[in-house]
Amino acid sequence: MKKITKLIVSALSLSAVISMTGCAVGPWGGLAIGNPFSGIAEARQAREYNERQEALKIEATKKQQLAATIYNPPQVIYRIDKNRYLTLEDYSNCDDGSIYYHNDSKKIKTKLWFLSRGTMNYKGKFIWAAKNDDMLAIPLVSGDNDACGDSLRGCAYSILSASNDGGKKFSDIKFHATDSSGSKDYTIVVTDDAIYIKSDRYLAAEKYAINSAAEFYNVRQAWIQDEFYKGMIKLGVPEDVLDKKHPMGYSDRWLTNKYHYTDAQVNELGIKAGALFNKYNDSPHTEKLPDIKRSIVASDQFSCNAAMVPSQLTN
Repeated sequence: MKKITKLIVSALSLSAVISMTGCAVGPWGGLAIGNPFSGIAEARQAREYNERQEALKIEATKKQQLAATIYNPPQVIYRIDKNRYLTLEDYSNCDDGSIYYHNDSKKIKTKLWFLSRGTMNYKGKFIWAAKNDDMLAIPLVSGDNDACGDSLRGCAYSILSASNDGGKKFSDIKFHATDSSGSKDYTIVVTDDAIYIKSDRYLAAEKYAINSAAEFYNVRQAWIQDEFYKGMIKLGVPEDVLDKKHPMGYSDRWLTNKYHYTDAQVNELGIKAGALFNKYNDSPHTEKLPDIKRSIVASDQFSCNAAMVPSQLTN
């Protein structure tokens, strides 16, 4: 009886397996009984495979689109003369390309800046009168809607990035255009031995020459500081407490500790120093923009053709 019961249970189990798996006829006429969970596992594997293939397809499409981007030929955004000019390259619009200096006659190509936005924001006049290839310069100005404290200018100034060694080293010369609209009042002139920056709001220009250390310096400020320095010595101030590098630069502490100045003497000197500084700071000693002759093909502003954007291949 027990044997019959076991046979019935086995038969029922086999029938259940057959109905669950959808049995097929084996190679010898018997039933080919498979794993009852293999269908579920295969469905999951198929789904994961399809998901991987879809992800690969999306990634391949992105790579194809990136590879298919064709940048237009470099465009000249500023011309100095027949052989020298600035180009915008590797750009998708006027704000994100790299800027290069060219001298075709000497086969020179020098990268001036890696992002064109700041330069195209400058709306003033730019006069490149330098004849040698060592003096290079490019303005960087913030947009009208840029937040105060941006990486280009802080809050109150713009930057002229300049080099006097052919681009090996660039220095920042600050000028007080607060934004793109404010730069319309400015004229910048680059010559072989100096750079001039002038706003229409002021009669005087700022002149930046090159010192013995090959550094740019403000000529008028240097003159004021030099005259102030000499005037302080005439007032009897010891030379070792004076700092010629800074306007009204001298040390009260040294006067007190080393030369035993009283508080009254320090205060009296402060009044005299202020009057001396104002005397030279308000003097008519000013710089003017140079009178120069330029090539008839020369530009006086930067210009970018916004219509020249990259094309993309389509499927």
